[in-house]
Amino acid sequence: MRNQIITKINGQLETATANYTSTNAKVLDAVLDANRKAVDFAVKTVDAITKTVEVPAMPELPFAGRFELPAFPTAAEAGKRYISFVERAADMNRDLNGRVIDMLKIEEAKKPAAKKPAAKKPAAKKPAAKK
Repeated sequence: MRNQIITKINGQLETATANYTSTNAKVLDAVLDANRKAVDFAVKTVDAITKTVEVPAMPELPFAGRFELPAFPTAAEAGKRYISFVERAADMNRDLNGRVIDMLKIEEAKKPAAKKPAAKKPAAKKPAAKK
């Protein structure tokens, strides 16, 4: 009886997790597509602005020659980095969901072993009384 209940629960869990997994995949794909479109729009906008508007040069900073200043990434490079991060986060989310779903399954119970009576311990010998 217990194994039948566990089998039924596992069947319902499989149906629920399949629906959850497919929905999650669709949501993650939509998030990736939306981010790609947003980054593409941002890069095109920055490129269009820099073509039409002259960006002033950085003012000379005192003591700037003493330090090596990092080069700022272009809009396209920053967009690639961001999309790479979003893709890795989506993959991590898929992996985490898979692990959680695997933990939800219930293993069928094994038949309990027949209980054997415990072996009786021999009675401890009392030390002989001294005369």
